[in-house]
Amino acid sequence: MPATTRLPINFDQLARTVASAAVGDGLPRDWQDALARERGDRPIVVVAAAPKSGSTFLVNTLGRALGLPNVRLCSAYSTNEHDLYLPALCLVNRNGCVSQLHMKGSYHNASLMRMFGIRPLILVRRIDDIVVSLAHDFRRKAQQPAYGSGLIGYSFVWQDQCIAELSDERLLDMIIALAVPWFVNFYVSWFRLCERHAVDALWVTYEQLIPGKRKTLDQILAFLGASPSVIVDDELLEQRYATFRTGGTGEGAAVLTPAQRARLREPFAFYPGVDFAMYGL
Repeated sequence: MPATTRLPINFDQLARTVASAAVGDGLPRDWQDALARERGDRPIVVVAAAPKSGSTFLVNTLGRALGLPNVRLCSAYSTNEHDLYLPALCLVNRNGCVSQLHMKGSYHNASLMRMFGIRPLILVRRIDDIVVSLAHDFRRKAQQPAYGSGLIGYSFVWQDQCIAELSDERLLDMIIALAVPWFVNFYVSWFRLCERHAVDALWVTYEQLIPGKRKTLDQILAFLGASPSVIVDDELLEQRYATFRTGGTGEGAAVLTPAQRARLREPFAFYPGVDFAMYGL
């Protein structure tokens, strides 16, 4: 039998080619040029956020500061969609918007962000505090009429009546088993894109944002090319934050058992080259 010829594959080049083809198939070059010509000076702000990281507070505040509408830019109006949606981007190209998305970093998303001049904000939080905050969130949502209907949930954990019946310890165990791998994937995907300079992003942590709200907001606005924050009333900022409060720093260390903390860290061991410091690890 003749020997099989194996071609050398540059996987980074392959990923870029696939991403470019996907974007090109959705939007012809003359359309891309037209969008670039008509783009306004109001930014498209994408907050790529890990759930329970203060993203709702941040998006709400940025929308007020910049005078931008809050628009979902994913492929469906659902928390289960994690990709930028080309028609939605075209619609907001001229007037801008602010969007909160639990989306992972992908070459396709990076291509669209470059095309539309988007410099994403990546919002994360200590992973042990996220686990505890998710548990509290599930308990609150269990009181809502739609609980167990499939209408309330995250893509990594669907709430149903079975969850409502779990003890606190079993609920935390379930979140560690099912949700934490999603958070690892979210973090690693953006870390890799930034490492390879595929996106120009600003990382923001919950621990940085909440204690110094105005200072951090000013840094974010400067990164986005906007004027210094128009929000000068610290009391007003605190009132807005209270509406979206998702817990304090250090809750995870106080609530999780040593065994749970050990299990929580297991999925991170698969990525020895990734610095998880912004997850508190």
